[in-house]
Amino acid sequence: MKRPRYCSRFAALANGQEPLALFITCSDSRVVPSLISLADPGELFVVRNVANLVPPHVPNGERGESGDASVASAVWYALEVLQIRDVVVCGHSGCGGVKALLAPPPPSAALQRWLAPAASAVEAWRKHGPLDPSFADHDQLSQISALIQLDNLMSHEHVRARVDAGDVRLHAWWFDIPSARLLAYSKAAGRYVSIMEAEDHGEAPSRVSIVNAAE
Repeated sequence: MKRPRYCSRFAALANGQEPLALFITCSDSRVVPSLISLADPGELFVVRNVANLVPPHVPNGERGESGDASVASAVWYALEVLQIRDVVVCGHSGCGGVKALLAPPPPSAALQRWLAPAASAVEAWRKHGPLDPSFADHDQLSQISALIQLDNLMSHEHVRARVDAGDVRLHAWWFDIPSARLLAYSKAAGRYVSIMEAEDHGEAPSRVSIVNAAE
């Protein structure tokens, strides 16, 4: 089946891609990156996994709780080959993976291993409290977890080098499913605010620069 609306767009993309942002988000079917970011085909380089996690870097030769190479390889390709300048980690409300962090260990050993690095988010939430107490516990944790993933990104040497050089910007976003609100973390506010408010303060890319690029 052809998508007539996008025929010309895909024809233009046939010989390569130049995405505007790396978008790391959850596998949840309710989170649709292109819809919540107003992106067209070819504008997002997307990584999806349970609970939108970025496993921290594990030095060569060391055994750690994260041995996943898929996220790390996608991040490297996005920054080093595609030269992407904006990286967004987008959590969301009602995340099943985050809920699992607050429940007894899941029966799946694979899921237990995958979620193990997220223990640091649980610890931070319990130690420092929520960013916005109006949300349910699992959503409070989800918001903090998205921020923790930025720290995990910075544990990768090539990411840190590009961020320190001012070539790459990292952003934590959060999508509230019931209200369809897209929020961005604001350092000034110390919490997630509307994406428009974050843009006004220069704390979020202008819809990952997607809206402006498409106009």
